[in-house]
Amino acid sequence: MWHPLSGRAAAAVRMESEKPAPRAADAPLNADDDDAQRSTDAPLGAPHVAPGPLSADDLAQFVRDGYCLLPGAFPRDVAFDCRDALWRRVGDLGIAADDPATWSLAPKGRLGLQDVFRESDLGAPWAECWSDRLRAALDQLCGAGRWVDDDALGCGWWVVTFPGVANAPWGAEGSWHVDGHGYAHRVDSREIGVLPIFLFSDVAARGGGTALAPGSHRAVAELLWRAGAEGVPGPRLSALAREALGAEALAGDAVVETRGRAGDVMLTHPFLLHARSKNLRDVDAAAVRFMCHPAVRLAAPMRVADDGGAPSPVEPRARRASRPRARRRRAADAAPAPRPARRRERDAAAARAGPWPPGWS
Repeated sequence: MWHPLSGRAAAAVRMESEKPAPRAADAPLNADDDDAQRSTDAPLGAPHVAPGPLSADDLAQFVRDGYCLLPGAFPRDVAFDCRDALWRRVGDLGIAADDPATWSLAPKGRLGLQDVFRESDLGAPWAECWSDRLRAALDQLCGAGRWVDDDALGCGWWVVTFPGVANAPWGAEGSWHVDGHGYAHRVDSREIGVLPIFLFSDVAARGGGTALAPGSHRAVAELLWRAGAEGVPGPRLSALAREALGAEALAGDAVVETRGRAGDVMLTHPFLLHARSKNLRDVDAAAVRFMCHPAVRLAAPMRVADDGGAPSPVEPRARRASRPRARRRRAADAAPAPRPARRRERDAAAARAGPWPPGWS
């Protein structure tokens, strides 16, 4: 089976067992990994990139692996103020920061909150999470003026993971998926341009950080190119991507854990497979992991036609997928396409089910 990660240098902090000593929780991912700067799959063309906080190496990593970390994306004290508000919110469910016995009220040690907070909701400075630094990074990835920056921006799609429940070894615990459960994905979809993962608590190794499958966005882009204008419903796309990648690409040291400090944001490609992971830290309120995954929409469809134009860093994956390679045979090629009527039925059912996939982050 073709493996989309072959030839790719490991470009992120791996599981703690690989390192002679664990990386500190406040160390930026990949900041000193020499092999993170090498790639055998260079970006196609030279995208026009606005100046901003992301370095050339960051942008190359995003194109190659489907993610990059923006340290200090918003102020650390803002992250803590928002986290205090979240503790008050889960307090409505009977869960208290200073009483670990109440954490058992979270099924299987995790809570999913569909709340979206904006402005000063809950008395917290949510608007400050969308800082000028973060906006400049989004301009670099999507192109200035090509993503939707409006009053709808907020902090939502929450996952709160409590320590002391899951068993070792560390790994993905939820279902591997791409976000966007309620619509048909296409190679030029505009519904999600970037999926930022906001950290409102420090996340150390094995601390329940969202699990990422490096390079999986390339496999998803190829699936979508073959699907054409009709697209693929989110749940089916996730299933096809899991099949195309294979179990080895979604387990063990092939998986990267989102780690960093409160105030950091992991910027991920909309086609990147990700999953909820186990929080194996000691029982302590500081180890409760607060993250949210709001979607950044594009102002226009992705530019995927091979017209010679310079794409943004978000777009080369779709453009590269427009060059099918005959020698590559993928498991998904053999998967029969559903009849149009059946696919429309799946789309309608997915829309009724809402945006949350069964194994959401």
